[in-house]
Amino acid sequence: MFKSDDVFYKICFDSILEGICIANEEGRIVMINSALGEIFGYKKSEILGRKIDFLIPKSHHHIHHEQFNSFVKSPKKYKKGKGREFLGLHKNGSTLDLEIGLNYIEHEGSFYAKALISEIGTRKKHELLIKERNRNLEFEVEQQTAQLTHVVSELERSNLKLKEEIKERIIAENKAKIALEKEKELNIMQTKFISLASHEFKTPLSGILTSAGLIEKYNDKEPNGNINSHVTKIKNLVIQLNNILDDFLFLENTESENYAMRLSRFKFCDLINKLVKDAKAILKEGQKIEITPCKFSVELLQDRKVIDIIIKNVLYNAIKYSPEYSVIRMKIHNNDVLKISIEDEGIGIPKEEQEHVFERFYRAKNALPIQGTGIGLNIAKRYLVKLNGSIDIQSREHKGTKVVLQLPVTYKNLKAQD
Repeated sequence: MFKSDDVFYKICFDSILEGICIANEEGRIVMINSALGEIFGYKKSEILGRKIDFLIPKSHHHIHHEQFNSFVKSPKKYKKGKGREFLGLHKNGSTLDLEIGLNYIEHEGSFYAKALISEIGTRKKHELLIKERNRNLEFEVEQQTAQLTHVVSELERSNLKLKEEIKERIIAENKAKIALEKEKELNIMQTKFISLASHEFKTPLSGILTSAGLIEKYNDKEPNGNINSHVTKIKNLVIQLNNILDDFLFLENTESENYAMRLSRFKFCDLINKLVKDAKAILKEGQKIEITPCKFSVELLQDRKVIDIIIKNVLYNAIKYSPEYSVIRMKIHNNDVLKISIEDEGIGIPKEEQEHVFERFYRAKNALPIQGTGIGLNIAKRYLVKLNGSIDIQSREHKGTKVVLQLPVTYKNLKAQD
């Protein structure tokens, strides 16, 4: 087929990528291909005729001799792989990781061993790297598994704790609901009792006031200053008690929300002038009320009684908590809404207690020695909200208090509109 088969076979022999080494039964190398020289770093001339030993580290010579002699005595074909690995010695002295496949040839009555050799150092490195990575991965998995187990355990404990907390919270909420219902019942009972007592007090107080008026009338025939003084005092005390009872009756209506607004048209200045006139009866010695003249003709469509209660509570507080010979100043402005400011020179409200003054029955610590119920401002605030108005307090302890009320001229039921 070819002009020179020997040349063709030689080209094929040298072109094989794996190293081929053929040795006689003495272990001397008689033929190699180019790839073998490249693996060990030698030229062909440096290898041919030499024993195979020089391509193997000295520490492995005895093993090689045993294996080679055994192969010569009982030759077999051994494919590459399946553990057929050994160490080689490079020309530069470095160790090579090699893999070998064995076969044998008999030619002209002579025995030859044929070895097919591959350099597997790179593969070994990759295998070692893969093994190392696998070990690291296994270690990481173990670590992560341990951490996950710990986290799961913690979550289970937290879950149990949370269940206990939820259980306790439900129990506490149920107790709180029961307590709240009892408190509501108690508040209703208290309010009803206060209302009942207030109604019962109204009748005898009215009688006392009538009797005081008759005493004053009879005294006109034979004037006695002491009698007039005591009668005035009795009237003032009755007026104060009546105001307190009115507050309690309004408190019942506020709590039950049964109070229906009784709207009417009235002149605001008439209401203010009457309030100031009535308040003079309870002024302390030397006290006086200075009022910006209320001359504008504003007509309100509101519940006159509610407006009266709100302003009277604020004005009477100013008188009650101010000393003798002090001045209570009342100013009235009419723009889009009515603005009434009442300023006194009284004991004032401690800064830390100002946020509580609208709470029912609350009284500041410096007000405790002075008689009072602690419901006046609470009622004023509740009804101002109902009237769509507002109340603002500015106060400094020992300096006085300024209360600013704002009222719409016409009452509008915003809830009904909604």
